This record gives sequence, C-alpha cells and structure tokens, in this order.
Amino acid sequence: MSMATKSETYFLTGVSSGIGLAMAETLVNKGYQVVGTVRSKADKDLIEAKLNSRFKALVLDINDYPAVNQLPERLKSEFGIKSLSGLINNAGIALAAPFMDQDFSEVELILKTNVLSLMKITQVLTPMLIPKDENLKSKIINISSISGQSAAPFLSIYAASKHAVEGFSEALRKEYNALGIDIIVVGPGSIQTPIWQKGFVMIKEKYNHSFFAVPFHKFIKIALHEQEFALPVSEVSDLILEIVNAKSPSFRYAPIPRKWQNWYLPMLIPSKIYFRLTIKALGLERKPFI
Repeated sequence: MSMATKSETYFLTGVSSGIGLAMAETLVNKGYQVVGTVRSKADKDLIEAKLNSRFKALVLDINDYPAVNQLPERLKSEFGIKSLSGLINNAGIALAAPFMDQDFSEVELILKTNVLSLMKITQVLTPMLIPKDENLKSKIINISSISGQSAAPFLSIYAASKHAVEGFSEALRKEYNALGIDIIVVGPGSIQTPIWQKGFVMIKEKYNHSFFAVPFHKFIKIALHEQEFALPVSEVSDLILEIVNAKSPSFRYAPIPRKWQNWYLPMLIPSKIYFRLTIKALGLERKPFI
C-alpha cells in the first residue's frame, strides 16, 4: 500500500478514545494528515503527544453550532487547511434505558449528538470537500451501528439515531454524487470501546424501580456477555483505511462479531418469530402494569 501524500487531509470527530482514536492513529501512520475533534485541552495534549506530527487536535463541542460554523475558518487560520479529502463522522453517544422512564433531556442529547450535529458538521464542511479536479473524489464516512439496521429493546433512542444517520446517508449519497463526494456508512456491531462502560454498566441500577427493571437487567446481562466477543478497534480502523484507499467503495460496511448469528440469522428468521424470541429472552411478555 502506497504512502498517502501530505495534501490528503481527513477531518475526524470524536478522537478522544475508542474507535476515533484508533482511526486517527491508523490514518496518520499511513501518511494522511488528520484533524480530530477532542472534548478538552487535556485530551488534545495527550493525543497529540501520542500521535505523530501529521495529527492535529481541535477542541470542539460538536453540539455547539456557532463553534461548528467557525470550523472552515479555524482550519484555515490554525492549520493552513483550505480543503479536505474526507470527513469521518464518528462522535456519538450510546445510552440504554426503558423509554417510558428515560429523561427526555437524555433523548434530546442522544439525537442531537448522533444525528443533528453530524448533519451540521457535514453541511458546514461540504464546501471544503468538493474536489477541484473532476477526476478526483472525496469521501464522507458516517459511523453508524448494527442498530442502524435492527433495533433492540432498551436502545430505542440510540437505534432511532442510527436509523436516521443511515437514511440521511442514503439520500445524501445520491445528492452528493453531483459534487464528486462519496457517502459511506460503517455500521459496527460490538467493539471493544468505553461505550460499554458509559452506556450500560453505569446505568445498570438506575432503573431498579421501573416496571421494566427485570427485563432491563436481563438486557444488560446479555449486552455485557456480547462484549466478550467484541471486535478489537483495529478491525474498524483497518476497515476505514481500506475505504479511504478504495477508488469505488461500497455504500455500507458491517464489521460485526459472530456475524452469522448477529447479522444474517435475524434477517433470515421471519420477523414475527424473531420478535417472539426476543421478548421471551428478555421477559417482555404481556403482564399486568402495577
């Protein structure tokens, strides 16, 4: 694989940890310039010290839209970057909850972070992504999830956010073809990242008094068991590198552990049967509401 030229720059959100950090490291090690968003000055200093000089960190709250509006000017003034070869929308949050009991502020946060802010950044950076050369193409890679194709109970808002990302991406793929910009979706299954600790373990006891307490605990137990089979972050970062280097990438990629049972089987089983299996496994059969 040939080394990328220094003129090829990717903008990557959510580099503080997990998949984002792994992607940044993989890309800079292959010669790409990467500008990555981080949550704090401490994250910026730590990651810039870890990675080589081709990586630049930008402290940014992606939900701060006035700050997002300033991105093109900041990229130009702080780093001398006037154009981008690609955008990777990776930043996001995952929080499990019985929807009936979920704070609506949490619903708003998930949807804003995972959907609206992704759209906002994409819109603001689009002019920088339009290739000057008609023979070249740039890329927007949106990190979705297996939840963008199938929705598990107690992940209703997260699944809604990822379904939205996939619908947005499918439509934008057709629009942006006229601009010479490819749109690609990557929908991972279980990956070894802090999202497990943040999204599941920390809220395990939060809904103990809920009508859904027992099924929710069963869901958490199954989710944490699935973590034992989670793919290393390198599976995703290596895939991103392949997509970046591909002249004609596919629209959707699905790096999923135990792919037969987690991906193909649910699609092959009649939906009514899969529904019954799911509610039986989690104890979600109809019961009196007290």
